[in-house]
Amino acid sequence: MILQLTTFLTSDIPQYYVFDKSTTNWKKRQRGGQNVIGRLLVVCILDTGRYYSRVLLLRKSGAVSFDDIFTANGLRCTTFQQTCQEYGLLRGGQQWHDALNEAAQFQSPRQFRILFAMICGFGEVEDVPDLWVQHQVSLCEDFVHRYSEQTGPHYALADIEELLTSYNLSLQKLHLPTVDLPANVLERTNFDVVEEQAKANSYTM
Repeated sequence: MILQLTTFLTSDIPQYYVFDKSTTNWKKRQRGGQNVIGRLLVVCILDTGRYYSRVLLLRKSGAVSFDDIFTANGLRCTTFQQTCQEYGLLRGGQQWHDALNEAAQFQSPRQFRILFAMICGFGEVEDVPDLWVQHQVSLCEDFVHRYSEQTGPHYALADIEELLTSYNLSLQKLHLPTVDLPANVLERTNFDVVEEQAKANSYTM
């Protein structure tokens, strides 16, 4: 069955169609679609093929084949990332803002900072300071709650500094505000670093 998807995004399909396992076909939904939520699984940014295919499927309507997905503005692209570039989806690092906006809905602040550091390490972000400013509330939420709106960001930046060492980066290299906190400052927080790292990995795999 060829679905009439010229105006549908992939995440919209469950609202209008239901998959029949017995026939392995999609059938038009008769009722009850208003409360259906369609979501695509979160993909780690390091898995570039799946990551950029997900970016496309969330934004390109009417994609029913690989030819549809790989064709942008009349050009047959060879990779998902190239297709995203042709559509202008990667201009100004918007994909990283989108990824963080989505993650903020379900990740803890610690997991969110791990993702932020990962994006800085592998995402070739053009303007890291802007990324910090735009998502500072989510990045600092736990520390602001524990300390104050004035000092919370300092603790968050100290944590990010520690995370960035895994990528041979620092706050200074990324033109982020530097902080001067005691070396053991993060040891006084209440989260388990190993446990939070494992949780973050489970959300980004």
